Amino acid sequence: MTRIDRIVICALAVVLALIGGAMLQTAPPSNVRPATPSIAPAVPYREGVIGHPSSVNPLTPRSQADQDLVALLFRGLVREGPDGSMLPDLADSWASSSDGRTYTFQLSSSAYWEDGEPVTAADVVFTIGMLQDPRYDGPYGSSWQGIHVTADGPSTVRFTMTLPIAGFLRQAALPVLPLHLLEGVSALQLAGSAFSSRPVGDGPYRLVALDKTHAVLQRVPSVVRTNSPLPSPTASAGPTPSLGTNLGTTPSPTKVASTASPGKGASAAPSAAPSASATPTPTPTPTPTPTASPTPAPELTGPQSTLDTIELVFFDDAQSAAAQFATGGLDSVGGLTPEQIDAALAVPGSSLIPYRWTSLLSVVLNQRVDHPEMRDVNARSGLLAAIDRKALLTTVLEGRGSTADLPIPSWSPAFDPTALVSTAYDTTAAINHLDTAGWQRTGTAWMAPKSSAAYSLDLLAPDEASNPIVYRAAVKVAADWRAIGLDVALDAQPTATYLSRLGGGQFAAAVVDFEVGLDPDLGPLLLSSQVGSGGSNVSGIQDPALDQLLLTARKTIDPVDRQTAVSAVEKYVSTAEPILPLVFRDYDFVVSKRVQNVSGTQISDPSSRYWDVIDWRLASDG
Repeated sequence: MTRIDRIVICALAVVLALIGGAMLQTAPPSNVRPATPSIAPAVPYREGVIGHPSSVNPLTPRSQADQDLVALLFRGLVREGPDGSMLPDLADSWASSSDGRTYTFQLSSSAYWEDGEPVTAADVVFTIGMLQDPRYDGPYGSSWQGIHVTADGPSTVRFTMTLPIAGFLRQAALPVLPLHLLEGVSALQLAGSAFSSRPVGDGPYRLVALDKTHAVLQRVPSVVRTNSPLPSPTASAGPTPSLGTNLGTTPSPTKVASTASPGKGASAAPSAAPSASATPTPTPTPTPTPTASPTPAPELTGPQSTLDTIELVFFDDAQSAAAQFATGGLDSVGGLTPEQIDAALAVPGSSLIPYRWTSLLSVVLNQRVDHPEMRDVNARSGLLAAIDRKALLTTVLEGRGSTADLPIPSWSPAFDPTALVSTAYDTTAAINHLDTAGWQRTGTAWMAPKSSAAYSLDLLAPDEASNPIVYRAAVKVAADWRAIGLDVALDAQPTATYLSRLGGGQFAAAVVDFEVGLDPDLGPLLLSSQVGSGGSNVSGIQDPALDQLLLTARKTIDPVDRQTAVSAVEKYVSTAEPILPLVFRDYDFVVSKRVQNVSGTQISDPSSRYWDVIDWRLASDG
């Protein structure tokens, strides 16, 4: 599926942003055009971004700033549209074979790089070849192994797979690189290359200036995009858009999430970056909130202008970005904590654009052989039943999100409530489950099975400075477990240490933020093959029965049959509880009164908010 193996450690960790900022500070690339301090009237639209650019390259992003710039500067064969649909981008049309093993794309004759060179099939072949190079160590390589790509002429590219991939269409959203500018650059050199410091793209905007404080981009009028899916059968010869796949993770500082599949979409990766808080309505199971139409910002009257110039302003932290929005220095900002969102919304005329985001806060229990106490399903069920997920949604996210019963959100078309075996919040049931698993309680202490010593449960989490949302979720989980008598030690660590220990299996329990993506493929999280170096299965679970269910869902092309296969996965996962899902949060984007025509929809990562950026408008009356 798409993003095969991407478990994101939810969003390019803060450490990456910090590292990126440091890199730009200490060694600014010589070919970057210096930017003069911005003056508001010269840049009609200014957006605050948490973090700093480090490698502005579709294959090697290191921070949210990198990802945002890539989304504006580059294009893939297809792109995400509203409500999980896939739309044409560099490709005018595509078709797939009946067995789902071959996809053929026709490139648009109007696709050009910023320097005037046409985008060709050779560029696509070069990009995939870079991902398949054994020296490539970025987050997307695993998902492209076993896929053969050929150029059948300058404008036709064909992909052939050993086995069908139900979500390949979403995987084809991977942005393409220019062969003529990168020929001779190795996979090892790509992230730090001059191109990644001052990229030349083919997207709706081009880069005018970039430094550690901001980036200025100008609209490319020749790039025209439609927000309507192609009619059948041209764009639907393969999997249905709503069930596209994506297994991948957002690039992470360590290799823990390096099984990602490129392109916007799913990802299952623990996140260390302070992510924007979510704004969904509390979700009483199992009534999913309708997502048939995007949520637009209130329309404004008076003169309007398109976003011909965009300035992204980079900040070290969310607090600084929120403060500048409050003083009118920014037109929009994302990545804020719930409290900062509330303060931003107190600015007269501001409004909130909520995006349904596949960002899953969860508890991962180490199920490797050195943690036998977590390998009994009754123990996992007991720990989940002890967590009040509705209260966590309210206290940590201020109700901006939805409770999670599965690693697939309830608003996803793939979510099957009839397949769900729900574990409700019930402290009595939690204690009974632990008893059944062989845990014993004596006085004020619990003892794990076959142990005579009091058990202390270490709960790993990023520290509050690194990721306030995940940290606060961990505080709530620890409090709930203590309420049933467990001795819990909250082990909050800086980002680099947290990710290293998570990837190395050096924890008993951990609170993790996964970007699971818009496709229902849970392979990156749960396949046995994803345990170990570079894999996304940080829990260490190895379950052959689950593996078979996951692989069947991945390779089943027929939409009806695939939903049946996904439902079987959902039933098994909700019964075996290999990870403990807590809540899904939304990505909240706060805009000033000047901004309009921004539509919230389902997104796989924060940079997907730009899906309709060419339709955004700015009120010229301020």
